[in-house]
Amino acid sequence: MARQRQTNLEILRILCMLFIVVGHVGGRSELEPFHSSVTIAPHAVNCFVLISGYFLITSKFKFARVLRTVLETIFYVFAITVILYAFGKASIADVAKSIMPFAPTKFTYWFVNKYIAVILLSPFICMLCNNITKTQYRILVASLLLISSTLFAFFPFGQLFGNGFSLLWMITVFITGGYLKLHAPKFKYWGIATILLLVLYNLCNLYLSGTIELHYNSLVTYALSIATFMWFKGLNVSNSGILAKYTHFIAPHVFAAYLIHEQGLMRVYIVDLLNGFQGYMPDMLYLYLFGIIVIIISALIDKVRLLLFKYCGIDYIANKISAKADKLYAEQHAL
Repeated sequence: MARQRQTNLEILRILCMLFIVVGHVGGRSELEPFHSSVTIAPHAVNCFVLISGYFLITSKFKFARVLRTVLETIFYVFAITVILYAFGKASIADVAKSIMPFAPTKFTYWFVNKYIAVILLSPFICMLCNNITKTQYRILVASLLLISSTLFAFFPFGQLFGNGFSLLWMITVFITGGYLKLHAPKFKYWGIATILLLVLYNLCNLYLSGTIELHYNSLVTYALSIATFMWFKGLNVSNSGILAKYTHFIAPHVFAAYLIHEQGLMRVYIVDLLNGFQGYMPDMLYLYLFGIIVIIISALIDKVRLLLFKYCGIDYIANKISAKADKLYAEQHAL
């Protein structure tokens, strides 16, 4: 049985993707206000992983999660490249490379590669985390933070073992999401904590840049991610009504927005499109409106993609492969 979607966390998922899209296209654009030192969502990627860890830590492993991500990624990379090739905007070599977007080419998504690895490791992560005490879990998280996070250039030791884009850091955040599910901290003021940490982040960015590390694996960003996640988790949002209806319409497809706007060739044309229509409204308002449009259009495209997968038999084949893989895993797990 599919889990019931929680509207509050689905809203967080959509907002995170909005901030990711805005960050990507705005950072490559000619919009001057975007290039200020103030930011409101440096932790969006971390929140995405926290959500996954929170839900998957007690879930049964399903190979379909991996296969679905792989197939969706291949589809968008290849389909977009073929369309651009038809308009003379891509080469035949690009088409050939786009068939395998997990190889080290311009079509590679760092997040997708790491995320697939985490999902493949998740049954073993979950087995560990569900069979240790709360104190042991805390020691595990603290140990991972010691070797994967940063605050200063010399401590903790995240600089030695990777960075905010590393598999180690994504595993750390995933396991933290699991902790928030199994041992939720008893604290009520997550909204205030989020605002204060966001202010702290920007003060560090403005006045202590170079002294305080502020990457994805910064302890400041990490704390902000947890506070934001717990704030939204505690919001009382109905799973019915107009807000829930549109949230649940968009949220399952936000990953498509990432795949489309960050496709190796498409990212250039999206920024050109953004720059081509600026000047009709304040730049920041225009940028966020553009991000919203990207997400909505991507959701509609993804619904078409789901129909194609269904009627072309891709879903049927994927389900068969997933069922066999799950059966094999269950048999090995029972030994």
